[in-house]
Amino acid sequence: MPEKVVHASRKRTRERHAWVFAREVQRTEGDPGPGDTVLVYDKGKFIGCGMYNPNSLIRVRLYSTKKEELGLDLLKKRLEQAWQYRQAQLPGETDFRLVYGESDRLPGLVVDKYDRHFVVQTYAVAMEQRLDLICQALAQTFDVESVFEKNDSRLREVEGLVRREGALYGEPGRRVVISENGAGFYVDIVNGQKTGYYFDQRITRRRVRELVCNRRFLDVFCYTGGFAINAALGRAATVVAVDSSAAACSIAAANAELNKVEDRCQFVGAEAFGYLRQLARNGEKFDMVCLDPPAFIKSRRGRERGLEGYRTINSLAMKILPKGGLLVSCSCSHYLFWQDMFDMLAAAAQDAGRSFMVLDRSTQGPDHPFLFNTPESEYLRCFILRVI
Repeated sequence: MPEKVVHASRKRTRERHAWVFAREVQRTEGDPGPGDTVLVYDKGKFIGCGMYNPNSLIRVRLYSTKKEELGLDLLKKRLEQAWQYRQAQLPGETDFRLVYGESDRLPGLVVDKYDRHFVVQTYAVAMEQRLDLICQALAQTFDVESVFEKNDSRLREVEGLVRREGALYGEPGRRVVISENGAGFYVDIVNGQKTGYYFDQRITRRRVRELVCNRRFLDVFCYTGGFAINAALGRAATVVAVDSSAAACSIAAANAELNKVEDRCQFVGAEAFGYLRQLARNGEKFDMVCLDPPAFIKSRRGRERGLEGYRTINSLAMKILPKGGLLVSCSCSHYLFWQDMFDMLAAAAQDAGRSFMVLDRSTQGPDHPFLFNTPESEYLRCFILRVI
């Protein structure tokens, strides 16, 4: 590989972090440009190979502790390792997040596998430049019908990348059927949110199925019905699922039919905050409420406003639970850490005049592994509370 070098000085607490920030770079050699692979040294010690971007605050994303080029052979090797890891952690499952960026030593790359269809997201210049190689690596490693680029994330903007989406290989399925925990789901690859489906809630959805028997269940921000379908399969007495997107509700209803639970499911197109307020005014109660909202906190600057949103929506949900009722409260905001979320839920309970015990907690599934040395890879946090 070309001898393009970055010399950095990193604090001891960040020595094994997968990123080298701009402020840590002391000098470069060989005039590296956007997307170039570089050798990184700290105080003369080689620490790894990385992808360089002079226009990003994350100046280098490390992909190896060895001197090796980020080419087709390495991409195929990483894909195979990612596949083997998920086969071991999720026996019997074939649909999941195949690549989760830094956690799979492919920083700046996300790949979701939907049967023989693959959805790709790139949020680093080097991965963007290697899209053709990524498609080749996928085609040479798996039985591939299509590869679709779903690059509409705001993370691309801070890397100087434009948003775009489209087919890279083959024809993407409009409603691909996938399996998760024995349940079937339609995925709209082209028009769905993010990559089409949220694999990250696999563990919490399974836990809901275990707890919901004979309970009246409310799924707020239901999207395509992941929690709702699992609740119905767990023999909930009734299931009401709410989302502001008519398209999402339509697919959710189709998913209920696919799993033969449509007789117990009702899907409502409504704004979540207003819907919960109306339920409270009407004196309605649900034995179990699930809140899985979009990220209310997307940066440190939006923290206070986002916290208020989480506190309000949780307080509203708490008011419609009877004694013994369960609240499943989720956050996909990285900047809402575990203690912050606990404190927010305690404040929401005080607002609602209710008392709770923590029954359980969960996080993102094993196809979204997070690294001890890169805390940014953890973002999903869920508490299950019981009214006492």
